[in-house]
Amino acid sequence: MSVQGEEGNVYLTDDIILREMLKELKSSAVGVKRVHRNLEKHFGKVGDTISIEKPFKTKTAEGRTLSIQPMADQKISFKIDRQRNFGLQFTQRDRTLNIRNFSDRYLKSGVRQLGVDIEQSVLECAVKKTYSVSGTPGTAIDSDKVTDAAGYMTDVAVPEDGMRTGILNTRDGKTIDKEMKSVYNPEIVKGAIRRGYLGPVSDIDMYRSAVMPVHRVGDYGGTPLVNGAGQKGSTLVTDGWTASKTELLRVGDAFTIAGVYEIHPQTRMSTGRLQTFVVTEIASSNGSGQSSIKISPAINDGTVTTTNAAGETVPLSAYQNVSAAPADNAPITVVGTANLYYRQNVLFHRDAFTLCMVQKELPESAPVKARITDDETGLSLSMTAQYDIAEDMQVYRVDAIWGVDSLMPELAHRIYSAAL
Repeated sequence: MSVQGEEGNVYLTDDIILREMLKELKSSAVGVKRVHRNLEKHFGKVGDTISIEKPFKTKTAEGRTLSIQPMADQKISFKIDRQRNFGLQFTQRDRTLNIRNFSDRYLKSGVRQLGVDIEQSVLECAVKKTYSVSGTPGTAIDSDKVTDAAGYMTDVAVPEDGMRTGILNTRDGKTIDKEMKSVYNPEIVKGAIRRGYLGPVSDIDMYRSAVMPVHRVGDYGGTPLVNGAGQKGSTLVTDGWTASKTELLRVGDAFTIAGVYEIHPQTRMSTGRLQTFVVTEIASSNGSGQSSIKISPAINDGTVTTTNAAGETVPLSAYQNVSAAPADNAPITVVGTANLYYRQNVLFHRDAFTLCMVQKELPESAPVKARITDDETGLSLSMTAQYDIAEDMQVYRVDAIWGVDSLMPELAHRIYSAAL
């Protein structure tokens, strides 16, 4: 709704202003449009946490005899834990500007920053929680590296259903852009680039983003080894590191363990490639060079069990992800050189990462309060305002509230590129 103001100008209502902000926010998003989105109905406010059940897996049995496997619930916690806001202040006369001038003057800077914050949170999640990696740290990627990574994803049963996306950093995106121009009509590519879209590579829609994080490898050193045979789960006890390092390994660091191979999630046969693990919490070493490292995926050699709600022991053999538990003194190899920064690129299926935005609880005392959600992207903004009668100014507060996590990291792949 709009009303006519002085001299025939359109008076901008709160609804118009909020819709313009949402429009601007949509235009700044790449990753948020390509990830899983349907958890909003389960949440109400910042701080809320829910448990999400992962899809049930089973194993077939040979022969006539039926083998019924007990259900094993695999749950993941998802939390709404991010909130960003910015403030606006303008006079009532400013409301008589046309919406484009008003947006340029007041809205674009703050809304674009909100868009960057949301986009960056998605991409940081992708970089820090994706354990499947390829590429040569220190060497820039090209389309062949992307094609190889796409083929690997197919090899390990990542669905080929049109929901795969690749997001590259801008410098690697430029390389792919040049290669795309040699394949597609330059005018088509030129128009696509304006929207951050590069074109398809191996049936993956490729985009580039200026906020793709780089990754700094931990301050590790020494000759790291597994400390104790047969370890399983999400903590790996190790030794042989350089002593007394406070940031021995950083979140997002990747490493392999000699003799521990990944297995195909359907055939459960070794792929012949070492399983890559990602560090989920900063790891330090003690004075003896020992360190307990939090990792993903949790090591499961097919013998892991859990206890269900009835107190029964339930096998998790269907969730096996490695050929064998690590041997004592098995060497550990960290991806990348200590303390160097590397450009990162991520390929993923839509269901690898989940973004959930909720609307802010609006205060009853606020004279102006409004919320809006985009049906297409799920992006949501909340706005409250207070009038300053002494200065004839309207003071607005705009909030975005969300959570992001990797619920199925096995559906993503990270490619290391050149060092900075």
